[in-house]
Amino acid sequence: MNDISPNGEGMTLPELRKAMTSYIRPEDDLAAEAEVLLERGWLARDAEDRLWLTEDGEQARVDLARNAPAIRAALHEGIDEADYVTTVKVLQRLIRNAGRTVV
Repeated sequence: MNDISPNGEGMTLPELRKAMTSYIRPEDDLAAEAEVLLERGWLARDAEDRLWLTEDGEQARVDLARNAPAIRAALHEGIDEADYVTTVKVLQRLIRNAGRTVV
């Protein structure tokens, strides 16, 4: 959500995909995710098909940025980083083996 309006002009989906190229994956469905955020009221779409953060969306972004480190720390408590990485890799392989795309 940080990428959606860095210059105050909002973004179309193609513009947003370009802005997110360093971390978005080819299988990520940006349009579907945008629809979820539109339904939740965190995004708005204007007449030129640009997406904008709403006040609720900005609050969610701020809350996530503030709370994410504590949530991650609580979830990872007592888990060695190497064990965590191994677990993620094993789970991704299980998903692929089941014929699904890793999200």
